[in-house]
Amino acid sequence: MKKIKLNRRNFFKRFLYWLLTLQFIYIIFRLLKPGKDHDDIEKFHDAGEISFFENGKIYPFGSEQFFLHRLADGGFLAVSSKCTHLGCTVQFISTNNQFECPCHASAFNSNGQVLSPPATRPLDYFPIVLKNNHVLVDVNHPVRRTRYDQSQVKYV
Repeated sequence: MKKIKLNRRNFFKRFLYWLLTLQFIYIIFRLLKPGKDHDDIEKFHDAGEISFFENGKIYPFGSEQFFLHRLADGGFLAVSSKCTHLGCTVQFISTNNQFECPCHASAFNSNGQVLSPPATRPLDYFPIVLKNNHVLVDVNHPVRRTRYDQSQVKYV
């Protein structure tokens, strides 16, 4: 059996080797572990009571980077305030009834669909849960979309 001489250099090499190995193992386990973040309702943003939002209006939530659209038929749609072209913050222009990007003039309708380029896809949306008469928006999981679909709207 070979005897290993343990000096300071060998000690630190072995220590770093084991430290990196443990970090690698930790990362692998975190990737394989099923996440519960999406189902954890407490991490959702509470936008307010359902009765607060009027049909046909759009409400900005700047701190959470989304707009909550209460459709004329009573449904809710939360769209991102980040332009899909380069990520600038879009603004809702009520006189035009559309979202406009101040950086490169992309425009989106009230449901987030592209009206004018350079953006090539609709604004991302956030899943909504209606619970205890409150609108809860999952701001941690934006959904990239290629088109607007009625299934993206949440009804009471």
